[in-house]
Amino acid sequence: MSETSFSFRELSEAGKVTLAAPQSLQATDGVRLSYRRYTPTAPRAAVLFYHGGGAHSGAGYQHIGNGLQTKFDTVVYTPDIRGHGNSEGPRGDAPNPEQVWEDVTSLIKQIRADYPCLPLFLGGHSSGAGLALNYASQPNHEPVIGYIFLSPQLGFRSQTDRPAQSAPFAKVDTSAFAAYVMSRGTAHGHDYAVKFNYPAELLKADPGMVPAITVNMSMALTPLSPAEQFAALNCPFGLWIGSEDELFVPEKVLAFADLAGSVRSRSQVGTIAGAKHLSALVKARETIGPWITSMVNDK
Repeated sequence: MSETSFSFRELSEAGKVTLAAPQSLQATDGVRLSYRRYTPTAPRAAVLFYHGGGAHSGAGYQHIGNGLQTKFDTVVYTPDIRGHGNSEGPRGDAPNPEQVWEDVTSLIKQIRADYPCLPLFLGGHSSGAGLALNYASQPNHEPVIGYIFLSPQLGFRSQTDRPAQSAPFAKVDTSAFAAYVMSRGTAHGHDYAVKFNYPAELLKADPGMVPAITVNMSMALTPLSPAEQFAALNCPFGLWIGSEDELFVPEKVLAFADLAGSVRSRSQVGTIAGAKHLSALVKARETIGPWITSMVNDK
């Protein structure tokens, strides 16, 4: 994969924005989870926003945090998933999928302790959006007033991948997942099963990036029944994808919104003109911000 693939160049040339200093909290299993907080003077809403697979909160997600902070009076928390970035834990791994979802609960409780009166949104980009959808599907998830799905990775069952990619973003070892299923989840969860095709120079320059994730981590981030999961959503959502996304077919991704039932009427769905999979991070504030504002005003 060249350095220009998947809009790395557009992201790097987008201009510098303030990168918030990392903070941390302790997960329920004792692991330290790192996050960054972007705080406006008078916040009207809060967003917990997760990065994509193999990335971390400082890999372009400052555009989301800084943009929503400065233009839309929204406090934004951008965590590093365990085993990524500044968070502790074996790189790209988790004890089990449930622990990753429990980590989301820990972050939500931290935000509610910091800002008990603010309406809270949960979302993410790419696999981070998949994590948000998986979390929403858990029976004991913490309630939020809305979800944000930006260029979501909805899993192989969604059939949203662009066909015949000349340079796939990731290579999947299906034998690792087969072994995990054969063991009924009792073994092979720590086998590395998804390898990201990040440029070698990027991995060398940014040690926070993770070159591969395990079966456990992939199960936490990847929706297994995206159609049913969208149909079960019980609060509004924003669903956006770049019109030039290199990984997913925008029309197929956006079609999942129509499965959402009663919450569809207050949800917002659309493409970000001219944006690719990563460069969408630079432009997304102009779609996410107004929707958050409308949701808060209607509350």
